Amino acid sequence: MKKIICFFLALTLTAGAFAQNTKMPLIYDIVSVSDDSDTTLDFFSMVKDGQRQYYLCVGTLGIGDEVVQLIFDPIFKLFVPLGATLDEAMVTLEKFQALYKEPNGTSIEAEGSLSAIWPDQKVEPIKITKRKPLLSNMLEFSLEREGYLRATHIRKSDFGNLMMNARFYRSIHPNE
Repeated sequence: MKKIICFFLALTLTAGAFAQNTKMPLIYDIVSVSDDSDTTLDFFSMVKDGQRQYYLCVGTLGIGDEVVQLIFDPIFKLFVPLGATLDEAMVTLEKFQALYKEPNGTSIEAEGSLSAIWPDQKVEPIKITKRKPLLSNMLEFSLEREGYLRATHIRKSDFGNLMMNARFYRSIHPNE
């Protein structure tokens, strides 16, 4: 009898935990690429309020100007919305990848969200610029805040690796 009473007591105490609604979105990591300089690229989808949205996280941003960037904020990351479907996301990523073939200094405008854990609804304009410092090929994802330039740089090889894995994911999941 003791076991039955303890079982029902434990069942009633834990029943409240199952009834909780969470405000946290569901995040499905699709591709994650990191390099030796602690830069991490993440391509993921997020389901919030029943709607799916695809994002590219380009990592933490430095603060400074066009020449010097100091990275001291390890919490806030830049999230770039790519679209509501995998096809839209791939088109946007291919547009970013095509920027590597453009002349140095070519830039495009996009929207981004600078937030701590996951993207929020507050988006702001960002600039994606092709940079070609000594013997390297990079994209600079930047935004201006309070007179300072906040930016991060993504190498062509890292972005190419992300694209290769994203195309592989797309071939495995054609109905997504």
